[in-house]
Amino acid sequence: MKILIQLRTPTEMASYEGCALALTLATFEHEVQLYLDASVFGLLMQPKSRLHGMMQSLDLYDMPPAWLPDDVFSGWITGMLPSELAAQLTLVPEVIDSQKFDQVLTF
Repeated sequence: MKILIQLRTPTEMASYEGCALALTLATFEHEVQLYLDASVFGLLMQPKSRLHGMMQSLDLYDMPPAWLPDDVFSGWITGMLPSELAAQLTLVPEVIDSQKFDQVLTF
């Protein structure tokens, strides 16, 4: 099953629950794509937040880099984040074709 999980709520609990679900589903061989909205980026920037730590483990779950919108993702991101975290993020495609996903979940 292909699943898009969008993290849009700027609270640590909601982002943690969404990311934990993504990692759990990936464990059971679902294709999961994370999308981090601009409102969640503040949590990602906090080295002690659970989201910051969980994002660094996407490779362990064979998950692709998380999508960030244009207004968040730019050249300065690699200088602001540790390289192991910046490697787990990429620019969101211009058009998200929700038809490619079996489920779209928003937290």
